[in-house]
Amino acid sequence: PDFLQQRSAAVDRFNSRFRTSEHYQAAMKNYYALITGVDQACKEIVDKLKEEGLYNNTMIIFTTDNGMMHGAHGLAGKWYPFQESIRVPLIIYDPRMPKEKVGTLDDSFTLNIDLAETILGAAGIKPDELMQGRDISDLYLPNEKDEHHATASVEVEPWREDFFYEFPHDNERFIASSTALVTKEWKFINWPAYNREQLFNLEKDPLEMNDLYNDTSVKSTMNKLRERHDELKTQLHNTSYGPRDPSCEGFLDFLTEIQKAEERKN
Repeated sequence: PDFLQQRSAAVDRFNSRFRTSEHYQAAMKNYYALITGVDQACKEIVDKLKEEGLYNNTMIIFTTDNGMMHGAHGLAGKWYPFQESIRVPLIIYDPRMPKEKVGTLDDSFTLNIDLAETILGAAGIKPDELMQGRDISDLYLPNEKDEHHATASVEVEPWREDFFYEFPHDNERFIASSTALVTKEWKFINWPAYNREQLFNLEKDPLEMNDLYNDTSVKSTMNKLRERHDELKTQLHNTSYGPRDPSCEGFLDFLTEIQKAEERKN
């Protein structure tokens, strides 16, 4: 949308990193140098686990906290609900994994909220009932529910088919807040501060270049996605630990006092 092309954090980063081919080459070389460093660090960790005799009793999860736009949509950085920003790598080494599953790919929707439950499940600890994720081992272990698992294998309980995305921000000019509903085929995006919606067919348009919001032939699809988006948003905001939870107020007051103390020091 046009408002993202105005002065913003993503445009500022694009101009500093990718405004010319020379800038792009320098930025990407630095980026891949960092990846090489991470790769070497992972090797050293695995080698040490093997040296200590712990490799076959250790789960290793490799992932990242966000994706990155390297000039896609004329933007740089993260923050936005486009595929380049919200998709992240996920590699799991789990000694419990059946041999036929090792080295295979799975395109199921896994989320960062699943990681804690996955780790707890591997440790034999039942997650708190308020946790929103799901043990990822359900995708590769044929387990039934037991005292340590809140969920069961996908043969028993099917995996999620969609998910709700949310990125709030208090400076809309600098970084626009957004929410989205993502399915395998579609993505519905809402920009609340700008009263703007977008619709992309991810199967036909994986780079999200063709906004179908004004396409009357997919109006019913848009309405269904919007309804599901609002349903998941309401579920999230009505949870007892969500942003409206009064129990959060004490913690927020605590943070405010810390900020005030720092200001007095300065």
